[in-house]
Amino acid sequence: MTPDFLVVGHIVKDITTSGWRPGGSVYYAAAQARRLGLGVAAVTSCASDLDPPAILADIHWRVVPSAQTTTFENRYADARRTQRVLARAMPLCLEDIPHDWRAAPTVLLGPVFHDVDASLPALLTRPGALVGLGAQGWLRSLEDDHVKPGRVEPDAPWLAGDVLFASDEDVEDAGAVGAWSRRLPIVVLTRGRGGCTVWAGPSRLDLPAYDIDEIDATGAGDVFAAAFLIRYQETADAGIAARFASAAAALSLRGEGVSAIAVRPEIDALLYRRPVAKVWA
Repeated sequence: MTPDFLVVGHIVKDITTSGWRPGGSVYYAAAQARRLGLGVAAVTSCASDLDPPAILADIHWRVVPSAQTTTFENRYADARRTQRVLARAMPLCLEDIPHDWRAAPTVLLGPVFHDVDASLPALLTRPGALVGLGAQGWLRSLEDDHVKPGRVEPDAPWLAGDVLFASDEDVEDAGAVGAWSRRLPIVVLTRGRGGCTVWAGPSRLDLPAYDIDEIDATGAGDVFAAAFLIRYQETADAGIAARFASAAAALSLRGEGVSAIAVRPEIDALLYRRPVAKVWA
């Protein structure tokens, strides 16, 4: 079985002041892709304290057993998040992905902390495939056990594929992110309530964020990435994909975890009611 959408990365235990819940790019992106009607496969690694198929059904899971589950402690203050890494599962490589899954037309590599081998983007890039990179997991570093943003390295070993997604929380200099557009066809910088910037070839697009009453912002960037890739695969238009992804990410803020991740009619309705002008430079 070849899935429509493949996502690779660690599912995590996110510990907050009210307890823990599942998280990670693979969790949020898989949920968004499934709610958009795609057949979704997910490759992850965790210990027996998590059961991904039970946590997120209707996804084809490949779970690599590990002695630990990747665990983050999350604290929020002044709309900013601080994180500590408490445990890490086994890293993922090409051999962990079933052979037929490697032919998925749309792929999102979503590491959370150096959990996806840096060679994997190049190994999965091929004609006819759309490969997206969630940069945060390759960018992040540790100071003691606290997560720190990383630097924009123009020749990083994981820079292969079609679309790169980065958050201003994960880079020391958000203004330098555009340099990656020299290596990849499309680069996207998300800024939460500050909207997003898309570099597509020689052009730059700035979009504001949708103003939605926010309950939980965790995973919004992963929702954005999945929605962008799916819509870009459909339209080959980065502006249309960015507007669609911005609406999907905004709607995901309405509830905790994956509870508010939207289906297509909800996203289309928001786009129709509150269109966002495209500002290309």
